[in-house]
Amino acid sequence: MPIIEIIQSHFASYFASKSGKPPFGSYKKIQGWLTPVEALGLRYVASQLTENARVLEIGSWKGKSTFCIAHGLSNGTIECIDPFNADGESQSKSVYDNEKGEEDLLMQFKNNLTIVNDKIQIIPHKGYSNEFVGKIPAVDFLFIDGDHSIEGCTFDFDNFENIVKQGGYLAFHDYHPKRKEVGPTHVIEQIVSKNRNYTWKYRFDSLVVFKKVNS
Repeated sequence: MPIIEIIQSHFASYFASKSGKPPFGSYKKIQGWLTPVEALGLRYVASQLTENARVLEIGSWKGKSTFCIAHGLSNGTIECIDPFNADGESQSKSVYDNEKGEEDLLMQFKNNLTIVNDKIQIIPHKGYSNEFVGKIPAVDFLFIDGDHSIEGCTFDFDNFENIVKQGGYLAFHDYHPKRKEVGPTHVIEQIVSKNRNYTWKYRFDSLVVFKKVNS
C-alpha cells in the first residue's frame, strides 16, 4: 500500500470522526487479534467499496475486524458468520476459552458495535459457515478469518468465493509464509494465487487482499 494512501486513509478517519462516526482508534477497545496495520488495512479496503456495499465476514469473534470494516464504509451491509461460542481449531481453542469472558459472545459482539454508523446494517449469523452456503447474496468484499485449518479455510474459499462480484475484494487474515500448515497460508499460496480470477492487491502484516478480476 503506497504511503500516500496510508496518509489519506488516516485523514479520512479523522474527518469521519468529525462527521458523526466514532474515532477509528475505538477499535483498540475491542478484544481481538489485529495489528494496527491490519486494522487500518481493513478500513482502507472497505473505503474503496461503492455506495451500499455488501460485505461478508467469516469469523467475527467480538467485532474488532467488523468495526474496522464498518468504519471504512459510508453505508451498506456487513453480514457476519460466527458460532459465537469460542469454538475453533485445536491450536486456537485454549486461547479462545481464555479470552471469551463471562458475557455471551454474541452479546459482546453486538454491544461493541452499537457505536457504528446507523447507515450500516450489521447482520450476525450465529453458526458455522457450512450452514450458510448458498444463503448469502453477492458481496463486494469477502473477509475469511474463520477456521484456520487447511480443510476449513479451503472450504470457506471454495464455497463463498463465487459470491464475490467482479471488481470486488477477497481477504484472508493470518498469512504466515513460513508456516505452511496454517490454512490461510495454504489457501493463499496454493489456491488463490494460482486462480486467474484473482490478483494479489495488498498485504498488511498478515492480512492479504486480492481483487477479483474475472467472474
